Amino acid sequence: MKLGAIISFCWFATLSWGQDIHFSQFDMNPVYLNPALTGNHSCDWRFTANQRSQWRSVSRPYNTIAISAENREGWILPGLYHAINLFHDAAGDGNYRTVEFNLSAAYQFYLDVDSVHSVTPGIQLGVNHRNINFSLLTFDNQFNGYYYDPSLPTQENFGTNKRTGFNMAMGAIYAYRPEYRKEVVAGIGLFNIPQAKQSFYGDDLIKRDRRFVIHAQGSYPINFEWDIQPALFMQFQGDFKEIVFGANARYLIRDKKGELLAPYGGVWFRNRDAGAIQLGCQYNNWKAGISYDINVSQLVPASNARGGLEFSVQYVMCVFKPKNIQHRICPDYL
Repeated sequence: MKLGAIISFCWFATLSWGQDIHFSQFDMNPVYLNPALTGNHSCDWRFTANQRSQWRSVSRPYNTIAISAENREGWILPGLYHAINLFHDAAGDGNYRTVEFNLSAAYQFYLDVDSVHSVTPGIQLGVNHRNINFSLLTFDNQFNGYYYDPSLPTQENFGTNKRTGFNMAMGAIYAYRPEYRKEVVAGIGLFNIPQAKQSFYGDDLIKRDRRFVIHAQGSYPINFEWDIQPALFMQFQGDFKEIVFGANARYLIRDKKGELLAPYGGVWFRNRDAGAIQLGCQYNNWKAGISYDINVSQLVPASNARGGLEFSVQYVMCVFKPKNIQHRICPDYL
């Protein structure tokens, strides 16, 4: 039973090479979730970092690290925001690595004079690089009939061990913010538009599937101390789909002008795959979260229900801009 589960896991992991990375705390990686979320914050800069480790109980842990920086000062045009993001993913015994670097831009339109409704389209351009170390893998031809012999040839003929391709994504969001602590943000996104070539065997017909994303999240105050923050995230890529839904509850310990302390926690579900427990805290301009996935899929015999551990941290920075006061010099009259 254990062997069968491991074989199933290896088969699943091989298919997953055609999938993009994902985070359980998807709201804490906004630029990767949708390029239109670039600059969707209240200060001048937003810095985000994410780290995820999963399948530690089954194979070599899959590790993903992502960082991003966003600016909404409107350097080129008021309402035009910019961002950069980078992620690195290492998966499995072959040290299969994916590195992607992107530049994003988004432009915010307000639909009314009081700025309650807004629509923001966004675009993202980048480069994706993947490589694998075949020398770290084992093959059936290296079994001599009695034991595994690494000195035997693999009899495999790989075309290349690396691929680099151009990437592009587009998206749009709608935001409704009638008052403090009350908001709804919903959006759609389309990723991997150029469909870069994927095969290490030189088969140019195998390409990176486009990924379509639908997401929505909100915040609503229940009373003076408590907020409920539900969210829904769906993405579709080739034969794969992911649906995540749940909610966090936030408790405001202190919420005065210029000072905020609010721990939060919630339960999240990913269809036919896992449940996740999430805890975190907001302190002034800082926000940090931790989540753990509990696997409930067909991999449970191999994973022992252990999924992924994930950390995230976010900082928004407001740049002090002194008022430019014009002094008028009045002439002296004799």
